[in-house]
Amino acid sequence: MTRRNPAWLPAEDWTLLTEMPVIARHLVEKLRSAEQEILFENYIFQAGNWPEEVFDILCAKARDGVLVHLRLDAVGSRGFPERWIQKLRAAGGTFEWYHRLGWRGWEKSLRRSHRRIVLIDQQWLAVGGFALADAWLRGDPGQLPYRDVLFACRGPIVPLVRRLFLKNRPLSHKELRAAPSEAPDRHADAIVRLLAGSPPDRFTIRRRYLAAFRSARESLWIATPYFNPDPIVLSALYGAVRRGVDVRVLLAGRVTDHPLLRLGIQAYYQKLLRHRVRVYEYQESFLHAKYILVDGQWGAVGSANLDFLSLWFNRELNLEVKGLLPLASLRTLFLREFARSREISAEHWQRRSWWRRPLEWLLAQVDRRIQARALGSRRY
Repeated sequence: MTRRNPAWLPAEDWTLLTEMPVIARHLVEKLRSAEQEILFENYIFQAGNWPEEVFDILCAKARDGVLVHLRLDAVGSRGFPERWIQKLRAAGGTFEWYHRLGWRGWEKSLRRSHRRIVLIDQQWLAVGGFALADAWLRGDPGQLPYRDVLFACRGPIVPLVRRLFLKNRPLSHKELRAAPSEAPDRHADAIVRLLAGSPPDRFTIRRRYLAAFRSARESLWIATPYFNPDPIVLSALYGAVRRGVDVRVLLAGRVTDHPLLRLGIQAYYQKLLRHRVRVYEYQESFLHAKYILVDGQWGAVGSANLDFLSLWFNRELNLEVKGLLPLASLRTLFLREFARSREISAEHWQRRSWWRRPLEWLLAQVDRRIQARALGSRRY
């Protein structure tokens, strides 16, 4: 059966933010402006100064009669205080855990909601990789705030994302009627398309990524903090290089939240470099942003990493982006981050410490076994 892609829609009043302090201020400002409804979903929401500021706004809005619904992943947000749940409910808001851990089996435990969604008054949408934790604003000692992105807009994409938010667990009370849609601005300088991954039924993000990688003719630039895609996705990257495409992967460098996981990611470097994929490690802080640019003509921004969990198991939400100005912004962002990164050359990687080689080999075997068990007999 032929799959139909969703329609491209104009993004009105769009913005692409790349500095976490600016992202935080923008979110706070928008939340304070809410008059009817706030739908909020995130993978990470932990106790801290900035998260508490956001949480207090949600409670205040709920007390004022605004419909507030907060959905958090039970694993990613395990640092969310239980007392906050009761406080939000007492204020009139609703709270929902996604997949609390239990005796649900290996595969179901892997399925997390990794999406970042903020919907306000059925009119404004924000997606990205940002999280509600002070580390994103503070950074590690001696480092700058985390590197992340937020793409926000108005327009006809908003009710589609709202429908996605409410799809599996519609609100049981005080739900508002859908706002009447206005005629879209056909002269908008940005157009977007919903790119949602909802395993185990839909693997839309992986399918669209493969189509974009296989269609690249000039450049294919990828920013992701976590990298361990399945073999077919890797083959698509290698195939692009053979066609003469400038393939670059921008990864987290020495500043990372998972040092052992970084070693596992570095186990891919030997093959990537042998296939002439250019590898960059960001140096100034932890790179947590996820975005892609193909031929300067197509972009994607959102929550999905280029790893097998995002592509096969997690609920993710990206937006595909086209348009001269937003794509120029993505290109400028990539060039700036490449300049702040260290490119890993094949010669440099050959000179790495002797002890890293057996450790990389071991981690590669572990990664291969985990993927084989997790993916099982799935057809790539």
